[in-house]
Amino acid sequence: MDEMKLKHDAGVAKLQAEIESLRKSDEGRAAESASQVQALRDGITALEHELEAGKATMTSLRTQISTTASQAAALEAEKAALVSKTHFLEGNQEAQSHEFTTMSEQLAAAVAAREATIAELRREETVRRKLNAQILELRGNIRVFARTRPLLAGEEEPAKVEYPDAGALDGNKELVVHAPTTLSATGKERNEKHTYGFDRVFGPETANTTVFEDCRELVQSIVDGYNVSILSYGQTGSGKTFGMSGDNGIIPSSIALLLSEIQRLREKGWEYVVEASFVEVYNEMLNDLLGDAKTWDQDEELNGSVRGKKKERHEIHHDALTGKTTVTNLTAVTLWPPPSDDASWPPAAPVATDSSAATTSPETTYTESAVARLLATAAKNRHVAATNSNARSSRSHSAFMLTLKGSCAVTGEASEGVLNLVDLAGSERLKASGAEGGRMKETQAINKSLSSLGDVIAALAGKGPGGESHVPYRNSKLTYLLQSSLGGTAPNGKSSRTLMLLHLSPLKEHWQESRGSLLFGSKVHGTHIGAAKKK
Repeated sequence: MDEMKLKHDAGVAKLQAEIESLRKSDEGRAAESASQVQALRDGITALEHELEAGKATMTSLRTQISTTASQAAALEAEKAALVSKTHFLEGNQEAQSHEFTTMSEQLAAAVAAREATIAELRREETVRRKLNAQILELRGNIRVFARTRPLLAGEEEPAKVEYPDAGALDGNKELVVHAPTTLSATGKERNEKHTYGFDRVFGPETANTTVFEDCRELVQSIVDGYNVSILSYGQTGSGKTFGMSGDNGIIPSSIALLLSEIQRLREKGWEYVVEASFVEVYNEMLNDLLGDAKTWDQDEELNGSVRGKKKERHEIHHDALTGKTTVTNLTAVTLWPPPSDDASWPPAAPVATDSSAATTSPETTYTESAVARLLATAAKNRHVAATNSNARSSRSHSAFMLTLKGSCAVTGEASEGVLNLVDLAGSERLKASGAEGGRMKETQAINKSLSSLGDVIAALAGKGPGGESHVPYRNSKLTYLLQSSLGGTAPNGKSSRTLMLLHLSPLKEHWQESRGSLLFGSKVHGTHIGAAKKK
C-alpha cells in the first residue's frame, strides 16, 4: 500500500514536473511568438513607409516624364520648323536672290527719285522766290497800311470813321474820317470829312494776327535775301508798341514765320544763321537796348538806375560796296541755330512762359523764348515818360534788327537779308503833349526825326535812275540807321522794301494828330520806287 502510494506520488510528481516543463515551454514559445509578431509589425510599418516613399518617387518621376515629353515635343516641333526653313532656303535660293536684286533696284530707283524730287523742289523754290518778288514789286517797294485801335475802357466820344469798301475781296483800302464839327465865321456849322486811301486799312476790331497776314510775303522776302523795314508810325497812345511787340504782334509773328521757313528750307539744303540786335534812337543818340541801359545818361531818370559805368559809344557804318549797315559796340544775340548752352545768353530779364504753348521743337522753343526775353529786356530799358497824350509814352524810336545769313552747299547759293522792325516814338504836337524841359527836347527830337523820315522817302521817290539826286539820310540818326532798308538801292544793286503801318487813335479829341498821321501816310503812299533787287 505504501509502495503503491509512493509510486502514485512519484507518478504525480513526474506528471507535475512534465506539466511545469510544458508550462515553461509554452511560456517561452508564447514570448517568442510575441517577439516575432512585434518584429512582423515593425517590418510591416517599415514596408508601409517604403511604399509611401515609393509612391512619392513614382509621382515625381511621372511629372518629370511628362515635362520631358513636352520638351521633347517642343524640340521636335522646332526641329521640324528648322528642317522646313532649311528646305525652303535650299529650295528657293534662286528666287530669293532674284527678289534681293529686284529690291536693290527699287531702292536705287527710290533714291534717284528722291534726289530728283529734291532738285525739283529747289527749282520750285527758285520760281517761288521770283514770283514772290514780282508780286511785291507790283504792290510797290514802299507800302502803307492804316490801323485804328479800339476804344479802351473809360474812353468816350470816338471820332466818326467809315470804311466804304469793307468786305471787299482784295481787302479794305479806304477810310473816311469825319472832322469834329466847327463853326464858320458866320456861325454856320461845318461838317468836313476826309477820304484817305492806302494799300490796306484795318478797323478797330482787327486782331494782330490779321494784320500780320498782310505782312507775311514781305517778311518772307527776308529769307530770299532782301532788306525790309516795317515802321510802326502814329501818335502817342495809338497802339504802336502793342501792334509791334504785343501778343501776336509783328515781331513775335515774324520770328515764328522765319523759323518755319528755316525749317522748310533745311530740307532743300539751306542752312541759316539768325542774329538780333535792339537799338534805341533817343535825342539823336544811339543806345543798346540789350546792354547796360542804366549807365547811359547820368541826367536821365531811368527805372532802377545803376551808375558808375561809362556809356558805350555807338557809331553807324555803311559798307560802300554792299550797303551793309553795322553799329559799333552793339550787342548781337544769335537766335539760330540755338547754342549748346544758352546760359550765357546776355539779356537775363525773366519772362513768364506758357507751358501749354510748348508744342514746337526744342530748337524753336529756345528761339521764341529768347526773343521774348529780348523784348522784355528792351522794354525795360527803353525811355518812357508821361505826357498829356499818354501816361506811358515812348520817348524814343526802337529798332529790332534781325539779320538772316543763308547758304546752300548743294547749289553754292548764298543770301543775306535784314529785317528792321521799328517802333517809332509817338508823333504829337508840342502844344498838345504839354511837354516841358527834358520832355520838350525829346518831343522836338522825335518830330524832327519823323520829318526827316518823310524827306528821305520823298527824295528816294524823286531819285533818278543814275542816282544823281541827294537823299538826306544823315539829317537824322533814325534815317541813317535805316539807310539800307528804306527802299533805296545800294551800290551793288541790292535794294529794299518798306512798309509803314499807321496807327490811329479812335478818339475825336485826337483828330488833329490822327489827321497829321494820315497826311504823312498819304505822302508816303504816293511814293513809287523801282523794283527791289536782292543780293
